[in-house]
Amino acid sequence: MTSPLRIQLTDSADEHWAQVRRLQAETAMGGPLPLVIQRGERRASAWLSLGGSGFDVLAWRGERLVGFAHARIERRMVEDGGRLRPAELFHGGDLRVATEARGTGVVRALFDAVREHCASRGVHQGWGLINQGNDKSLSVMMAGQHGQRAAVQRTFVTASRLLLARPSAPRVPVLEAWEPTDAELETLPGEWSHRFLAPVPPPGAVAAARAMFPELRFFRRRADGRFVAALWNPSRARQLRLGGTTPALRALAAAWTLLRPLTRANPFPYPGQPIETVELAFAVRERLDAPALQQLLHEAHRLGGHIVNVIEDGLENQGSPRVRGPANRMRTHVLTFAIGGAPVPTCPPEVPVYVDLAFL
Repeated sequence: MTSPLRIQLTDSADEHWAQVRRLQAETAMGGPLPLVIQRGERRASAWLSLGGSGFDVLAWRGERLVGFAHARIERRMVEDGGRLRPAELFHGGDLRVATEARGTGVVRALFDAVREHCASRGVHQGWGLINQGNDKSLSVMMAGQHGQRAAVQRTFVTASRLLLARPSAPRVPVLEAWEPTDAELETLPGEWSHRFLAPVPPPGAVAAARAMFPELRFFRRRADGRFVAALWNPSRARQLRLGGTTPALRALAAAWTLLRPLTRANPFPYPGQPIETVELAFAVRERLDAPALQQLLHEAHRLGGHIVNVIEDGLENQGSPRVRGPANRMRTHVLTFAIGGAPVPTCPPEVPVYVDLAFL
């Protein structure tokens, strides 16, 4: 007889964090490669956050953790009467369900718990991301059930650039490393405030994020001193691991290792080792031109990167430059939704949208 499902909400899952990480290690991503996304060993540093509040939803059958979801409530920019203003939105992610519990109502119970908790705190609007091809999740979100309504705001393209070889350094660097003061960090959110869904952090939140993750590296333009992006290897917070090997993967690893004296690529990760991904955090995409992107790819290799994720297109009328070299491209829907009688947040097509992969 199957044990009844028990749902637990907590704003600090330290007591159960080892079980959460085991569940993450057991649930590989769908796709051609056996990839596992696992949060870091400390929950306190498992997400890059700019204020707001986060909570976890745990689903139990007896003593077995069979489901997990993380959600955050943050201030984000929403469109109101032709202008953008801050409002509290919720965002959910890191959904995991044990293999033996799929199709037994765990996903719906996790979703319902997130929505009900947010509504109890007076937050009735949210946003999220769904990768193209995940038709089941998209249909669930768009079905208008359980008092929830949703709309697709944008569909953007992420290029995951594989660093098979060390990208060449620019002859004339257009960027310089920057060590901003806490006061200078306070001004950064103004660079994104014209974008729908841009975070509106409380005072000190950006400095607190830098203090939590001192490995963040900030870059600004040499010509005018204006900030462009930070580079971040999120391995302490979020690890991407190979859950196994396939013949094609073993062939790639062998070729990668054989050619390393020529390519100067970083050592290839083997099963159990993290794949070093590098994210562009806080990027001001209007300043992410081809020379800046080329230099950032070179810097990402210096951080030990195997992969760099860059959003190329779909968040504004004029996208970032196309990533050169071998890259896997994936399309992702930006959804907004509302529960109860609240309106679904939306914006005109000419308004750019803010998405930062480093925060996921």
